[in-house]
Amino acid sequence: MFAAVATAATSSPRCFGAASRDPLHRCDNPELRLMVVPTPSAALLIPGAPCTPINAVIPVCTFGAASAGATASVALLGDSHAEHWRAALQVAAQALDWSAYDVTHPSCPFTKAILVQGNPQRDACIEWNQNVLQWFDQNSQISTVITSDHPGLVMRAPGVSETAARVAGITSAWAALPATVKHIIVIRDDPYIDGGTLPCVTKAIAEDEDAGLRCAFPRSVALHVDPDVLAAEKLHSARVQIVDLTHFFCGSRLCYPVIGGALVYKDDFDHMTSTYSTTLGPYLLRSIRKLMTSWH
Repeated sequence: MFAAVATAATSSPRCFGAASRDPLHRCDNPELRLMVVPTPSAALLIPGAPCTPINAVIPVCTFGAASAGATASVALLGDSHAEHWRAALQVAAQALDWSAYDVTHPSCPFTKAILVQGNPQRDACIEWNQNVLQWFDQNSQISTVITSDHPGLVMRAPGVSETAARVAGITSAWAALPATVKHIIVIRDDPYIDGGTLPCVTKAIAEDEDAGLRCAFPRSVALHVDPDVLAAEKLHSARVQIVDLTHFFCGSRLCYPVIGGALVYKDDFDHMTSTYSTTLGPYLLRSIRKLMTSWH
């Protein structure tokens, strides 16, 4: 059947992916009800959005518009929960003629806080965060940072809450970025799924059911407190702004693993598929353009 077994979209049908949840332009295509692109098993085999590696003190790659004709240079910064926005940012960067750099490290949020003892990435993350600041110092062309992170447990002093320690580490890291970084855009982290969500999608496909509805999960559980957003709100700084695209994942009560025929998540670590991230591109672009009206 067309819907159940589709693993890749040869062309995007009307209302595909995030377009089906655009609050400004209602879009409904009944033909997408049983479509799941890619399937959960195929999603794990699909690489992330294209990015060209460059020589640097840390792993960095480039995407977006060519640097020679770019109107600005920007950096996508954070852990894998920043990296999965690259497909969306690619759409926005091309539209804005931005040259973009991917400055991400799996399991390493951008922070001055230290991950707890026992975290296998602890030492690597300390080194990466130090080298990230060195790289920004050497790349004064970067005027805007787009960041998102999946929070990890951090060291904290007695009497200091986990949330407060995370927020302090994040705000300290932002403050350490050079003054040449004029704008920091925080993208709110995506909702979290559990270990049964993707198997549910696979079963719904096999039984020719609407996987998005059958496997929906409570918004109240899926939406966690995002320390990057809390840090931005606490600062009250014109330098730091927030993009919240939660509406494209959730309704008032439920969040959905399949939206407009596109599989939203590729694994149990809440990483988006490049397919769904790409469909979010126009709405990330719209949000960034709105923020830019206040830039000077």
